[in-house]
Amino acid sequence: MRKLLCILVVLAGALCWHMTRPATIHEKVGAPSRPAVQAQALPAGTPRPGWVADLPQPLQLFWQGWHIRDIARSRIPREDWVPLDQISPWLPKAQVAVEDKRFYSHHGVDPDGIIRATLVNIQNDEVVEGASTLTQQLVKNLLLTSDQTLGRKAAEAGLAFLVEARCSKQEILEMYLNTTFLGAGATGVKQASQVYFGKKPKDLSLPQAATLAGLPYAPTALNPYTNWQGCKKRRNLVLNRMAQQDMITPEQLEDALNEPLGIGK
Repeated sequence: MRKLLCILVVLAGALCWHMTRPATIHEKVGAPSRPAVQAQALPAGTPRPGWVADLPQPLQLFWQGWHIRDIARSRIPREDWVPLDQISPWLPKAQVAVEDKRFYSHHGVDPDGIIRATLVNIQNDEVVEGASTLTQQLVKNLLLTSDQTLGRKAAEAGLAFLVEARCSKQEILEMYLNTTFLGAGATGVKQASQVYFGKKPKDLSLPQAATLAGLPYAPTALNPYTNWQGCKKRRNLVLNRMAQQDMITPEQLEDALNEPLGIGK
């Protein structure tokens, strides 16, 4: 029942937004306009009925959110997709610790994070701080552009609720870890594990998993081949977050912090 209610709320919200949003100058004079919230172009080969393209933009986004599993799998080669149970258990823990510590308790959006970010953004009269959960990041990476607008953030939040109603936490983590860009031309955990450590995802050690978990924050700037010091600093931050959240013991933390990065220097 909760899932059905969530879906209906998102659908109703999308319809109301589309019907009540102010008309742009282009719409007033009858000229074509840019959608208020733009979706990413779907990868070639993504299964989609022809009638979806004729829907208003909010309903197209709703359709894409409902079928996010198919869209996620179309983003990378089939052979690069790794099931969650074939990924080192350290990596999901590290990712949650550094990006979304309330991942297992929220339903797509973190209210505490939103309140904090909203106050900062109001003070600056623009979007300068995000409050994106892992689910919101997944939605943005797969379905939306990266425009820093309130409209895009609203669509991101609504779609995150939909994805949480549609998918399990394990499925969301699996999609996130397989489709996120991790620098050095590597998208997803399989490519990144090979590029950085020359091993399979299931064989990642604790410090190696923490290294990969830190990269989505700034994959180009933290590329260990060009900024190994920044990458190691971020890795150590991830490890400390894991210790603060009782995911690892003080002894494991000390051992991992003393482990060399092993790449990029």
